[in-house]
Amino acid sequence: MRESLQFDSTLPAIEEHPAHRLRLGWRILITLILLLLVMVLGMLLQSPRAASAAPASRPSAQSSADRLVLAFYYTWFDETTWSYDKLSDLPAESYISRDRAVMGRHIEQAQSAGIDALVVAWYGPNGAGNQTEPNLAALLDEAAARGFKIAALFETDSPFLGSVEATTGALQHLLSVHANHPAYLRVDGRPVVFFWRPGLYGVETWAAIRNQVDPNHGAFWVSEGVDTSLLAIFDGHHLYSNTWNPPSDLLATNRKFAARTDAAGGLWVATVMPGYNDVKIRPGSGFAQDREGGAYYARSWQAAIDSGADWVIINSFNEWPEGSYIEPSVAFGRQYLDLTASWSSQFKAASAPVASAPAAEIAPDAPTAIVRTPVLNLRAGPGVEFDLLGYVVEGNRLPIIGRNAAMTWWQVEAVGAQAWVFGELVEAAGPVDQTPIAATPATGDEPAPIETSADEPGFRLTIGDQVYILRQVRTTTP
Repeated sequence: MRESLQFDSTLPAIEEHPAHRLRLGWRILITLILLLLVMVLGMLLQSPRAASAAPASRPSAQSSADRLVLAFYYTWFDETTWSYDKLSDLPAESYISRDRAVMGRHIEQAQSAGIDALVVAWYGPNGAGNQTEPNLAALLDEAAARGFKIAALFETDSPFLGSVEATTGALQHLLSVHANHPAYLRVDGRPVVFFWRPGLYGVETWAAIRNQVDPNHGAFWVSEGVDTSLLAIFDGHHLYSNTWNPPSDLLATNRKFAARTDAAGGLWVATVMPGYNDVKIRPGSGFAQDREGGAYYARSWQAAIDSGADWVIINSFNEWPEGSYIEPSVAFGRQYLDLTASWSSQFKAASAPVASAPAAEIAPDAPTAIVRTPVLNLRAGPGVEFDLLGYVVEGNRLPIIGRNAAMTWWQVEAVGAQAWVFGELVEAAGPVDQTPIAATPATGDEPAPIETSADEPGFRLTIGDQVYILRQVRTTTP
């Protein structure tokens, strides 16, 4: 049992000395200082996490009704790229694509030019040395830190794919991984995917792929090329390039494909280009479209606007081997970034033009072949075995100067030279009965057929231990 504690009232009272009060004050002050230091240290430790987490907030959503300006972007350049032996011009600052500081600089340049997103060429998630996969992931992070957007250009002919199964798997990876990044471009909540060379597969194959990858059409797919039949599966359409050889009328080409896309219920993405020059990587088969001091770029933009484009895609931000870049360069400085800023502003402020009813065609006075197919081959003789001289596009009118005996091929004047076109792909108008039978070139006089071999010149791309030759491939009809 505890004893009761009793206090003796006779004990003297303990006096509180001033020294005791001073020590107590110091203890309180030191305690407050320590608490303040702990709070400051906690804030410092939290700030890096807060900074890195800040970009994770999703950039503002886009609508399909927004007039977007996009640009193709490539991430496979390295220390061996920059040489006048291969390129007609060089960037103002040479770089390697995997450098994050370069990515940040390019994103900021694109933003300054009114570009809403870069559409990045992507070879799929696999393959030794496939730098497009880590570079796409890095670009998304850099874009998120700057409130910018990134979309993928799916390279259907990627050296790391090569089959329907591989294509399906790559698209599943793209939509489940990269498309869920906060900086990935979405319209109406749907991630946007552009496709290069989708014509490698037919409509039925693409339908099967999409049923596996995106059965509910939760993504927005944009097809490419002169064949618009894929709009049965895809949601939008674009021409990767509309700078052709021989050249076409930019406005007529844009309006033609805009009408076809609209008729299929798709979104029309018009291509604008500052010029073109691939003669150094394709000697003998390349061609150049002069930039004309910016005049060609202006015509390209005006044709896109006048066609009622929903979006514009610039070809390109940095496709250096084909000379279609707007990135600052040694030859042009910032000229094309500044022009892009001006035209982007005009496009976003413009209202879609009201289409007028097409005027009835007047029958020509002289025999004329009117092209009635998207792309028509020009051949050296009346048959597919003859050399391919070039091509023209739908709507072109070619003077007829001769025919074969069966009247199945027409000899025409095209770009100052004589060529033959297949009769079923043109409308022969005017007094064609007066057309004389033209002599067919003898076999011995026939130019050698065009062949594509491993030795054909092209832009060398090294990926890991493999060297690939990139060549321009134009989609044409037989």
